[in-house]
Amino acid sequence: MNPKQSLKIASLWGIMILLSLACGLNPAQSTAIPANRPINFEVQTASPTPNLAEVTATLTPNPQNQPLPLSDVPTDTPTAGIPPTQTPLKLEDMPILTETVTPEATTFQNTEQATAIPTQNTEQSNEITATQNTEQSTEITTTEKATVIPKFTGELDPPLKGGDWDFETEFVLWENPYGDCSGALVSSGWMAFVEEGPYGSSCMGQNLFPADVQSGGKSQEITFDFIAASSGIYRAIATKPNHRYQIEAYGKHVRSMAPVQLFLGVDTTGGTIWDATTVQWFPWIDPAEDVWTKSEQTVTATGETMTIFIRGFHPQGDQGGKTYIDNVSVTHLGE
Repeated sequence: MNPKQSLKIASLWGIMILLSLACGLNPAQSTAIPANRPINFEVQTASPTPNLAEVTATLTPNPQNQPLPLSDVPTDTPTAGIPPTQTPLKLEDMPILTETVTPEATTFQNTEQATAIPTQNTEQSNEITATQNTEQSTEITTTEKATVIPKFTGELDPPLKGGDWDFETEFVLWENPYGDCSGALVSSGWMAFVEEGPYGSSCMGQNLFPADVQSGGKSQEITFDFIAASSGIYRAIATKPNHRYQIEAYGKHVRSMAPVQLFLGVDTTGGTIWDATTVQWFPWIDPAEDVWTKSEQTVTATGETMTIFIRGFHPQGDQGGKTYIDNVSVTHLGE
């Protein structure tokens, strides 16, 4: 194909294209419309952006945002079973409640209350005071009973001392129950008791040697040489029940390989058996040998008679151990 023909064909194609375009833009040609679509419609155009100043100037207040008078406030219609909604009142719209108070009534009420309160306090105070006084009284009474010793207001018995209590009276014969020591002597007013040991029993005698006398010119002698046993003297006195008595005695025992042990005994029942269970024995306060030593004890009488015992015990049958008793006394101390 020559150039001329090509140009001609190209021109034809251009004309056809232009004709096709012209037909598509012609409004008179019919266009297919979809089913159920309206044939006529308005074309909406975009509204211009309003000016904020103009809008503000043309705004009108919304009546719904304005406060309504109290009379125009809508009321809720109560529904069955549902409590109505209460609308709170403003402080200035609330009613002010006033109450007239009669001065006489106020005075009477205050007086009654003021009277009732002190009365109650007085009752409580009285009750507390009475309780405290009772407790203090009970405590004081209990303390007094526990610490205060009642004093005897009657006449005290004269002390028992001197005479046969000091062994200064006559000595009388005493028979040894075991047949030993014929001619034994015991101070009048006293009785002797002995125990039979492995080598026999003790003997009783009157001592006149001044070195073995504590006071006066005589003392009671008890022999323990080569005797291992208990021996002693006793006497009973009249007493007042529940009264106290102080007993004093002096003793001296000669040195021995097994020292003599001295005891002061009391039977508040008035018994005369030295080894009875009713006798209470108190060891001598000072056990020194070859010297006079004193022992004392305060006891309370339980009856009208009390027996006093003085006993020596030689644990071994060694040489020595001779014992002397002197200057015994009993003092009534009262209750």
